[in-house]
Amino acid sequence: MFVTDTLIATPGPTEIPHRILLAMVRRTTNPDLDPEFFRRYDEVRSMIAEMLGARKGNVIVWVGEAMSGLEAAVANLVRNGDKVAVLSNGVFGDAFADLVRAYGGVPIIHRVEYTKILDPDKVVQFLKSEARDARVVTMVHCETPSGTLNNLRELARVVKSEGKLLIVDAVSSIGGVEIDVKWGVDILIGGSQKVLNLPSGLTILAVSDEAWEAMERVDYRGFYLNIRLWRDVVEKMEFPYTHSEPLINGLLESLRMIHEEGLDNVYRRHKAVARGCH
Repeated sequence: MFVTDTLIATPGPTEIPHRILLAMVRRTTNPDLDPEFFRRYDEVRSMIAEMLGARKGNVIVWVGEAMSGLEAAVANLVRNGDKVAVLSNGVFGDAFADLVRAYGGVPIIHRVEYTKILDPDKVVQFLKSEARDARVVTMVHCETPSGTLNNLRELARVVKSEGKLLIVDAVSSIGGVEIDVKWGVDILIGGSQKVLNLPSGLTILAVSDEAWEAMERVDYRGFYLNIRLWRDVVEKMEFPYTHSEPLINGLLESLRMIHEEGLDNVYRRHKAVARGCH
């Protein structure tokens, strides 16, 4: 039993289990050159892919707080002058509009109260009217401040029915509730510091084949946030920049803990705690 004087009870960053702390302080080598590190990174991708219903080759884990993934999704899919449908029921939903503006896009916002969830019927009406010219849609799966959980399966269905690309902020939901990117998610962004019980510092991305094709057309020319640079890192055994071995070790341990408990059990536990917080 590992006992400290404090217990972090915030929604993220969260308390770090002892097993993960021990994993992060293991001896490190050089992740740029060590074949064993690439093997562990690939194992992390495999476990995340299984959890998200994604293909392993479409999963990326890079160094950077989850906001880097949110910005990267916009930077890689939005061109100057593009209209973007922003679905918002909270502060992080609104933040997508700021990112769109930063890259020269034009956000068209569908906003509901922070204590309400997005209604798929109203969203499809919005996409057929005000946002009919938008090529990309953004949304937040779970809004951290309010705890509202949007119906990702239904919202993804209506977005794809309108032929648009969907970016999803799943930073506070990944690992805690069922997510299947095959529902129609084109870029899903997760973070390390919430359900996964690590410090901030890793971003998880799951990218659809359609999104890869769109990114080639947009041709984002930045470096650090360029998602395309990460597509074949394991096959090439070369990262765009030096990875964080302690954080990957911690993430691998976290995923193993989730696997040991069983995904369905993890999801039931989070639902029970959520009901207790109402």
